[in-house]
Amino acid sequence: MISERTFIKISIAFSYILLAIGGLFGLLQLVSRTPGAPKLVDEPQYYAVLTGHGVFIAILWTAFFILGLAVFVISSELGKPFRRSLLALAAVLAIIGSVVAAYPIVGGLLIGQPTMGAVLYTFYPPLLAHPAFYIGLALVIIGSWIFAAAVFDVFIRWRKENKGAAIPLGTFGVLATLIIWLEATPGLAIEVIYDLIPMSLFGKRVDVLLDRTLFWYFGHPLVYFWLVPAITAWYAVLPRILNTELYSPKAAKLAFVIFILASTPVGLHHQFVDPGLSISFKMLHTVLTYAVALGSFLTAFNIVMTLANAGALRGGDGLFGWIAKLPWRDPVFSGMVLAFILLGVGGFGGMVNASLNLNNVVHNTTWVVGHFHTTVGGAVTLTFIALSYLLLPVMFGRSIASMGMARIQPYLWFIGMMIFSIAYHIAGIYGAPRRTYDSSYGGLAPSIWDPLLFIGMIGGIVFWISGVLFISNVTLTPLIGKRVAQLDGASLLRNGNGYEKATIYDRIGIWVLIAIVLIVIAYSLPLFEILSRGLSPVLCITPEGLKPFG
Repeated sequence: MISERTFIKISIAFSYILLAIGGLFGLLQLVSRTPGAPKLVDEPQYYAVLTGHGVFIAILWTAFFILGLAVFVISSELGKPFRRSLLALAAVLAIIGSVVAAYPIVGGLLIGQPTMGAVLYTFYPPLLAHPAFYIGLALVIIGSWIFAAAVFDVFIRWRKENKGAAIPLGTFGVLATLIIWLEATPGLAIEVIYDLIPMSLFGKRVDVLLDRTLFWYFGHPLVYFWLVPAITAWYAVLPRILNTELYSPKAAKLAFVIFILASTPVGLHHQFVDPGLSISFKMLHTVLTYAVALGSFLTAFNIVMTLANAGALRGGDGLFGWIAKLPWRDPVFSGMVLAFILLGVGGFGGMVNASLNLNNVVHNTTWVVGHFHTTVGGAVTLTFIALSYLLLPVMFGRSIASMGMARIQPYLWFIGMMIFSIAYHIAGIYGAPRRTYDSSYGGLAPSIWDPLLFIGMIGGIVFWISGVLFISNVTLTPLIGKRVAQLDGASLLRNGNGYEKATIYDRIGIWVLIAIVLIVIAYSLPLFEILSRGLSPVLCITPEGLKPFG
């Protein structure tokens, strides 16, 4: 069995490995698809590294870091031990599942069969991967459910001893994250277990529209599975750094409640161009998408007011004078605030994606790539990077190996991400396609694409270099960092076990029930439409033709 501290170290260390590999894949496919740049990979390899980049970064890097962060927050704020058997089982299943799922991607590249796992991040059928890809993902999902059981077990034991007490804000954020995950993953589990594994092993015919719908039942709430932990970190850590209080803890919990309610029943806004789904259902999901955006607006107001109050107390005056008084040399602070700014950019782009008419302009263009990177690549990853500068000394008792490098790194990441994102947003407006190895269309592509994609590549290289600095720093910290006193998590999160009185926001069971009702309304109707019309099973497609791998 493993202790909480060991689990945290294993989860976060494994997440860094995934980030490093996924980041390398990102660089290879970015440079190779850019007009005028060297072809670092050929066409079959491109789609394999594109799949690896999406799966390793968007699903696995974020998931493992969140697992470690969740145990750190829960054990620090609630002061209750985890059941170590559950932690151990969750860790083993998640790591084995990740390795198994990675085999068709990485192994396929190494043995010269890159198409074994080249099904992209969304892995839509009838594109088909090696069975190990789907089996590994299934193991990761099962491991995550066991981990959620471990967290809720701790929370239930704490609640029995603290009836009527408000849930600490960090714990509330962790619970919201896991609730969103538990709401979202049944769709993916059904798709993978019922259709994709049998399709890969036995050649089962599957309905493409049904599986696309099941994927996006999972795919969009996954965004909030990333974002809620990042937002939780902003709420919990920024006030500590600034030696102040969060402007409104109640507004923070309200934002989490909104995410619980509305993050899942919104997936059809990814399927605006899909035939076979009624426009009325797509409009319902659009309205719910705008509802979940309210949580982001509340967060933006709360964080800005917290920063403004802290800056004013430090002597800042005038409308913007408080900005210069903030501790911009602190990499934890700068990383989180720059990540917060990137979320603002991504949020406005997301409103375009969720608009039924505007989506038709940017669908499947590089606009989506630019937007996606400001969220998971910007708001989430840069926040987790900033948190690492705080957590590593706590976990290992050693200072960051190079604070100079740490101070520069978030700014390089932000600059590179902004260059990349803006260029890709603009290229997308002009129609430049995403997920395409050769976007020249035989020389017929608009000339405006080339300079924009090249500028985007420059931005991507800048934040990739920033990532190299980060991975180097966290690798060296346990090895050569100076020894420092190890803080416990309770003091880091300012938890003195003085719990306030609970409010309506703390009655999580109510919000979960309402969320389930919204999900049933939002998805039962389109799924009934698909099933009542009758499925249209198709053959799976592999590089060897229309046959399964098995």
